[in-house]
Amino acid sequence: MTEGIDSSVAAVASVTSAEDERSPAFAAVPPLAWMAGFAGLADLLINRILILLGSDAWSPDALVALGSWGGFARNLSVVSALVALGFCLVGFSSPKSGLPFAARGGIAAFGWVLVPIVTLMTFLPRAWTRPELVIVVAALSHATILLVILAGMQPRSSRPLSVALVLTLVASFSGILSTVVTLVGERTYWQHSDRLANAFRWSGEIAYLLVPIAIGLAGTLSWRGARGKMTVVLSALAACGVAAGMALWKHTVGRDLPDLLYAAVRLDFLPEDDFTLYAIPLGVGAAVTVAAILSKDPVRRQMGAALLALLSAGYAPRTPSTLLLTVLGAALLARAGIAEAKRRSSSR
Repeated sequence: MTEGIDSSVAAVASVTSAEDERSPAFAAVPPLAWMAGFAGLADLLINRILILLGSDAWSPDALVALGSWGGFARNLSVVSALVALGFCLVGFSSPKSGLPFAARGGIAAFGWVLVPIVTLMTFLPRAWTRPELVIVVAALSHATILLVILAGMQPRSSRPLSVALVLTLVASFSGILSTVVTLVGERTYWQHSDRLANAFRWSGEIAYLLVPIAIGLAGTLSWRGARGKMTVVLSALAACGVAAGMALWKHTVGRDLPDLLYAAVRLDFLPEDDFTLYAIPLGVGAAVTVAAILSKDPVRRQMGAALLALLSAGYAPRTPSTLLLTVLGAALLARAGIAEAKRRSSSR
């Protein structure tokens, strides 16, 4: 009798392990995703911060060198993000993913149209990129973000991770709705368009800044062991680095900081005199990202890769390269949600 029960349990376990082997490895970070995130961070630092300081801070030769390095970082970010997103799309659209057919079909339909368009925009001359094509990329990007986040919101995922997915969706669509309302208001002369656009924009910005906090509550930071203490120290250094960088930036540019910060990451909710307070949420974001990247848990590391991509792209991006990075960040966060849900269901 006992042998029969043991053999049945073993058979069930072997079937479960076989199914896990056949299913896409959602817990693992896709190839080149780390490269895309760090190259996107380099793109942010060089192209959207250092170069914008202009001739007051750099000599002509230094600006040329920065332009070369910035172009390389942007191209590397786009190419690696395309490869990583392609791996994500293969996993989402696979019948073995466990997602409904409608979800798999929708992600494949929008995602595999987005990838070749951005690829062509990357390798073709910039003069060939028409505004209409950028609008198409923005529409495809937000449709893909919506579908992958809905796919990642699993019933068995932890509440903080589900909240992070919802906040990412709110931030993405609030930004695009603000742009749409502004354009409609300019054409129709609607007197309330500015208020509505600002409401969408500022609510999305708050949601964007809350995403790292939600991921931090998912348990990315641990004090246990030497590794945990090192993670805490490095996370604190990352937060202090952001604060010091913001103070140095303010000292260098003075009252131009709001314009330059908006150009870099498109944040403008705070009053101009208090823009240095953005060092607090951005420092928290940097600390949580470092803590997640250094985690032993592959699901937490994937959250760190997602945060790295989202924070490097900035809020409500408009360029194809930053839009692609945002889509990749949302896809990585959704993969983490699916992997966590599968792990919780298998442990019960």
